[in-house]
Amino acid sequence: MASKFFPLKNWPKKDGQKKAGFATNTVAKMTGNSKFVSPGTTINGGVTLAAMTAAADDLEAKYLLRNEGTQAMGHYDTANKFLEGLLVKQCAYVNITSNGDSDIIKSSGFNCSKETATKAVIPATPDAAVIGILGDGAISIGTPKVAGADSYCVVIFIGDVTSVVVNDNHISFPNGGITIVIPIAGIHETITGLTPGSKVSVTTLAQNAAGKSGFSAIVGKFVS
Repeated sequence: MASKFFPLKNWPKKDGQKKAGFATNTVAKMTGNSKFVSPGTTINGGVTLAAMTAAADDLEAKYLLRNEGTQAMGHYDTANKFLEGLLVKQCAYVNITSNGDSDIIKSSGFNCSKETATKAVIPATPDAAVIGILGDGAISIGTPKVAGADSYCVVIFIGDVTSVVVNDNHISFPNGGITIVIPIAGIHETITGLTPGSKVSVTTLAQNAAGKSGFSAIVGKFVS
């Protein structure tokens, strides 16, 4: 399961005084904050923290006068929309700069949304593994990386492959030989202690929380 945090956009919208206070708080927390690229200067689309402060102060002043007639209410609505626009840009800046890091988001004065779960998908079958002959009975196995895979399963068969049986995500070599299985492997594995002159055949699969891919094409080499 993958998740990512995003700044909330649902700051106070109906109460201008609360919105102004929210904006002022973010300015205080972002000023001099080393977690952001340019704290105190331009944050997004030409918006500066100083402009945020001025807009918040202006909205708070107009909030107190909003009931003094139609004209005052119109000025309040204009100031409210203006600060809302600045907050949208500030929110976008925080999201991009934080790269979804919840601690950085919180340090800006914004809160984090709930984790957004991304359903895992069974990864694709890897391309054929790459066998490296290292000498002294050692080999390296490289599994081409597969998007979405958390790990890989590596199967090494020692001996001549005369028959292979694949049953879903299980593979066997019924005509003798030795099978080595690394159930949780990375993209690079090293096997030592093999007999020089013996043949090794390798296949791999990719896996994650959703399941296992099919097996890659079998490749073989002689150990030296």
